[in-house]
Amino acid sequence: MARTPQPDPSPYQHERPPVNWPGSVRPPDSPEFEQSAKNWLFDLAPARWWHEELLHRHPVELASMVRRWLEADVHAMQAGLRDLGESLSGCDARVPQACELYTHERDWAWAMLEQVKLVEEGLRTALREARHRAKAHRPKHAPLPRPRPATG
Repeated sequence: MARTPQPDPSPYQHERPPVNWPGSVRPPDSPEFEQSAKNWLFDLAPARWWHEELLHRHPVELASMVRRWLEADVHAMQAGLRDLGESLSGCDARVPQACELYTHERDWAWAMLEQVKLVEEGLRTALREARHRAKAHRPKHAPLPRPRPATG
């Protein structure tokens, strides 16, 4: 008897989420996962993104955009640190405080970026599984259209 191939299980199914998993996002195998992920991602994103319908309908794209935004933030904070080191060269009393602030913001963005990557992968996996389930429930052949009624 031929066995039908089973879909690859979610990497988080029946397991605890990874250590860096954001606390307010439900695990990917829970029913509330997608909504909790969207809420968390919108909290990280610029406020104007809330008004984009596409991002509400496609949470993977939301996660991708937040990831890119945080990557740019990390690079911006690193550039700020470089510029401080080059332009002020330690003669200004604000330099240590500014360096500390740039470093703190860079580290925060980096930590959030790592969490967003995990959530993005969870969303991609959930989307693949949903597509697989939908495909499995479709009939193999589309039903034939009903014949047209005879006229006149």
